[in-house]
Amino acid sequence: MEKSSNIKKGAIISYVAIFLNIAITFFYTPWMIRKIGVSDYGLYSLVYSFISYFILDFGLSQAIQRFIAKYRSEGNEDKVAKMIGITTRVYLIIDVIIFFVLFILYFFISDIFKGLTPDEIERLSGLYIIAGTFSVLSFMFKPMAGAMMAFEYFVEEKALEMFNRVGAVLGVCIALYFGADVFALILINGIFSLGSSILKLIVFERKSRLSIQWLYFNKEELKGVFSFSMWTFGSGLAQRLRFSLVPSVLGILSNSSEIAIFAMGISLEGMVFTISSAINGLFLPTVSRIVHKKKREELNRLMIRVGRIQLYIIALIFSGFVIFGKAFIHLWVGDNFANVYWVLILLIFSNLVSLTQRIAEDLVYVDNRIKDTTVRILICSALGLGVGCVLAPMFGAIGTAVGTGLGLLVYQIIINVYYQKKLGLDIQSFFYECHLRILPLLIVFAMIAYYFQSLIVFDSWIKLIVCGSIYATIFLILSFVFLFNKNEKQLVISLKR
Repeated sequence: MEKSSNIKKGAIISYVAIFLNIAITFFYTPWMIRKIGVSDYGLYSLVYSFISYFILDFGLSQAIQRFIAKYRSEGNEDKVAKMIGITTRVYLIIDVIIFFVLFILYFFISDIFKGLTPDEIERLSGLYIIAGTFSVLSFMFKPMAGAMMAFEYFVEEKALEMFNRVGAVLGVCIALYFGADVFALILINGIFSLGSSILKLIVFERKSRLSIQWLYFNKEELKGVFSFSMWTFGSGLAQRLRFSLVPSVLGILSNSSEIAIFAMGISLEGMVFTISSAINGLFLPTVSRIVHKKKREELNRLMIRVGRIQLYIIALIFSGFVIFGKAFIHLWVGDNFANVYWVLILLIFSNLVSLTQRIAEDLVYVDNRIKDTTVRILICSALGLGVGCVLAPMFGAIGTAVGTGLGLLVYQIIINVYYQKKLGLDIQSFFYECHLRILPLLIVFAMIAYYFQSLIVFDSWIKLIVCGSIYATIFLILSFVFLFNKNEKQLVISLKR
């Protein structure tokens, strides 16, 4: 019961943090740009973007979480202490390498960013030193995030992440109010990032009371961690690479306007992906315990239970955008970006199934099958990119979105066969209990709502927000009355306590 409560609280904090981030994106960012100016905001974005290329943990966080969860399910606390010690030392070695790489690159900033003016280069150099220093200092604490998730300290981990984001925004707002510049922004962000990382270490050590073996070393164990982490890193890279390469394809085969349209679609898709990923990692320890007990039927029930909750959330977001998306795009960025509507619909639709199968993805990690899925992702990504290249000259951003979506759909078919045949999951029952029992009623309701919204002229944000809120309210009431099962209704009622 306590573990279930922690998962619920962790998920709630995750969703709160996500919606705060979305609000920050829409309201705080434009205000900040007005305060510091477009040029300084460009430098602010550039320095973090550039440094992020080198601050990579190569999947080690997921590896730590997977191995610690496995050892805990086996009741082997000694191996847990050794795992944390050995991975922390690995992080320290990587951190030293990152420091030297960033240190050398500092002397080539003017050669790398030749499009900047001498004054901008000078300011960028100062920002680079501040951001780079805090990034290197924070990196060594990265193992704590995976360790806290594996120990199911979900509330503390998610709360500290929210403290980092919200605290930094409040700090920046105060600083800008008193006339601070872009250097203060970088400094405040760095302080909160490092501070939250240190707090994670303190909280973990006090709660776990684990005697971490900092000097432990075992070559075979280290090899196993690196093998798993490299495939994890490859999987994540393959999934996002299909999006990263599309702008280049459009740059070669289309024009800058189509690049901007696809980039905006990806930005909005990223928000949907973030919302659907709020519970990522929360169930991995639970999956590890079930796998250790060899109870596949229990795993199938968990997959259906979590998948149904995810589907309600994703269906509300997707149907809401289908109905009100054109008005939203018109009011937000204007009619020049009207095709963003179709790009986002194609990308989300092709991901509808995968976003409800987080438990199956956790099982892939627990069973150490990440290599199999990575190879499949790479093949399907290449297929989608190839189709996108064919369609880009004629259809621009929409053509590349069709290609990307096709690759995702093919992957969904292949991976679900894999889940059924290789992992022993009952995929047929999952689709029946999850998708077929929920979607028909919601589709009919969405079609009726689409008809009524077509009769309305959305010429203001107030009108859009009111109509969107009414739709969401009726959607949730219909779901609760006609679709929620007994456990889902009890979950909703328990949130009020």
